[in-house]
Amino acid sequence: MALLPVVTSVLGRVVPGNAARIEDASCEMIGPGIYRLDYHAPPGTGPVAVWVSSRPDRIDSEKPLLSVKQPPAEVKVPGRAGRVYFHLKPAAGLSRVVSIRRLPLEGAANFRDLGGYPSSDGRYVRWGLVYRSGQLADLTARDYQFLRSLRIRLVCDVRTEAEGARFPTRWIGQAPEIAAVPIGQNLDPSARREELRRRLASASAGGPNVAASSYDRFVIDFAGQYGVVLRRLAAGDLPAVEHCTAGKDRTGIFSAILLTALGVPRDLVIQDYLLTNRYLLGPDNIDKTAADLQRLLDLEQIPNRTTVEAFMTVKAESLESALATIDTTYGSFSNYLDKGLRLSDSDLAMLKERLLEP
Repeated sequence: MALLPVVTSVLGRVVPGNAARIEDASCEMIGPGIYRLDYHAPPGTGPVAVWVSSRPDRIDSEKPLLSVKQPPAEVKVPGRAGRVYFHLKPAAGLSRVVSIRRLPLEGAANFRDLGGYPSSDGRYVRWGLVYRSGQLADLTARDYQFLRSLRIRLVCDVRTEAEGARFPTRWIGQAPEIAAVPIGQNLDPSARREELRRRLASASAGGPNVAASSYDRFVIDFAGQYGVVLRRLAAGDLPAVEHCTAGKDRTGIFSAILLTALGVPRDLVIQDYLLTNRYLLGPDNIDKTAADLQRLLDLEQIPNRTTVEAFMTVKAESLESALATIDTTYGSFSNYLDKGLRLSDSDLAMLKERLLEP
């Protein structure tokens, strides 16, 4: 009598016992057309076939690019314009899709994909559907050529009207819908600028990080605005981009709310938030940010690099404070989704259906 394969429950889902589960897949671009892939797989998984595709939802190549016996692996993909996705296929078990997190745009250093994170029910956030970024005013013609491959349908701009006027988005080519969902200090431009000036002065004086109090206000005072964005995603307006000016505070909160709603563990939500430091604190970007701050805040002198670096650095305690404020105010994150964001059960179910994969 043949033995039946062992089955195990993975976070509430039943999978075959011989199914290899690829976990912690990552992808970094280390040169033009050159990528470094890494992942974890159970012992005995065997070689993993790597297929390359221009889409996350299907493979558009005729044969695998290579077979990886032991990660990490360096992968060369010459002659492909636009973004690429790698489909990692073990001999038995589920495929795992992975791609670069930060897109290689010349005019947006912090344009990131929120895909690839695991949820508490064993599924993963789909790649290529929701992006986060700072302002898009500096995108180049080459950037727009790259963005065309993403097929973006919706851009949710949470900046105030005054911020948008100073750094307008001028989309080249067929433009997506650009929806204004302003989040700011009472939506008063002068109050918003004054708040940022205080934060910049505190950074210059080596004072404490004052972003946490702003975060606490954002998650409560503008819960309805964040709810608007999440309902648009639930309705299928995808792929989508959400952005503010720097792409770190209001957008950092949005990303945390979305990922938490999808069931991504708190430590990974914080990890995603802290990636902003990696991408925004390079020397070239610090100089650009200093010039942007002088222009945005009508400063007589350009801020020095030390001040800008302190101002731009995000800290885990700021986001942790905001999430604790949600729990204190609403009793639970689930109540916040319902009462604060006005996200119905069907909205949440549809959000998960659209944005999570096996």
